[in-house]
Amino acid sequence: MSEKITLIAAAVLFAAFVANVVVGKIAVSSGALKAPVLGDVGEFLLLLAAVALFIVACLARERARSENQDT
Repeated sequence: MSEKITLIAAAVLFAAFVANVVVGKIAVSSGALKAPVLGDVGEFLLLLAAVALFIVACLARERARSENQDT
């Protein structure tokens, strides 16, 4: 169950990252001088958190799969 929650959290964070990139691209294309929401560091940390949660979910799923095969 926890791997599903972790995977959903990773998907939400990745969607937030993509949304931020799209909003920034639209803002720059329309002539804004600065991207509105997150800076470079914020984007990096958001993507890092999404990737870390995704890896945790994959490892939890593998552990559950190996425990089911052992029994």
